[in-house]
Amino acid sequence: MTALRQRIESVVTRAWYEGALWLWLLWPLSLITGWVVRWRRYRITPAPLPVPVVVVGGITVGGTGKTPVLLALAKAFEQQGHRVGIVSRGYGGVVGKGPCEVQPTSSAAVVGDEPLLLAQRGNIPVVVGQDRYAAAQRLLETHAPTLILSDDGLQHLKLPRDFEIVVLDESRGLGNGRLLPMGPLREPSERLDSVDWILMRNGRSKDTGFHYRLEHFKHLCSAAPLAIEGIAEQWQGQRVAAVTGLGQPDQFFSVLNSLNLNVRPHTLPDHYALTEQDLAAIQADIIVVTEKDAVKLTGTTDDRIWVLVISAELPEALLHRLGTQFKQAEMAPCSTS
Repeated sequence: MTALRQRIESVVTRAWYEGALWLWLLWPLSLITGWVVRWRRYRITPAPLPVPVVVVGGITVGGTGKTPVLLALAKAFEQQGHRVGIVSRGYGGVVGKGPCEVQPTSSAAVVGDEPLLLAQRGNIPVVVGQDRYAAAQRLLETHAPTLILSDDGLQHLKLPRDFEIVVLDESRGLGNGRLLPMGPLREPSERLDSVDWILMRNGRSKDTGFHYRLEHFKHLCSAAPLAIEGIAEQWQGQRVAAVTGLGQPDQFFSVLNSLNLNVRPHTLPDHYALTEQDLAAIQADIIVVTEKDAVKLTGTTDDRIWVLVISAELPEALLHRLGTQFKQAEMAPCSTS
């Protein structure tokens, strides 16, 4: 079933970004998507919250690197003196409507892999639930943050927001520019005109482009770090496999290849619940995974696994804008715009 799902996702994604005539069969369904989007925007009015809310989201399906961006933003706001909290849907988990607070020891199968990574890596309070507004209220009751970050809440209109950031991948852009299911868009491309900032992964513009900084490798069992420099020489002669369940796995494989690691790629569906049984079937001396995959392997005894630790480097222009706006407004009620 996993192989079939992976094949279908691959075919559809390729059609969205490279073109395929059969997509026109889905055009009537895309018209319905557009109608639902417009109806929701007209029908739903957000309720106010007493602290600023910064939404980090996307208008395309699939991964664009929002989690490292959220971690970088949280760090920047904390350096400005804010108490930061994060709300998320908890995609991939089973929390449902929630809200449920994520603990560093929580199970990714329950709360979702990305929220768990945010809680572990950022040491930040995270609350998940389908109702992001209820999650924000729980966060305020239990941790009294002075600023809330929303993970992928662009389309959750019940949640108020003071600043919207859309994250895109520069190489993919908006694909064919069509709404789901004919294309990869959750909302019409005109939605970009109303957001406050657009971030482009691997973008060339100094004001909108962001890039990843490779921090180190971390041994999953022992947590021992291993420097990026000279990794090809250290692992020379060993069979290295790269395993991931990312929305855009080629980004991960390209980074490893840029380090002169001749890796054998193993692609899994996005948010796939990676298990030790999956890893046991891989013939390799070293297995490299992402941080998002690693949170699903808590308690593993497979000592072949190394985690690539990265961070996002955000544009100075964005950090300056946020620092200026929310230094002045950190105790002001959130708008409903």
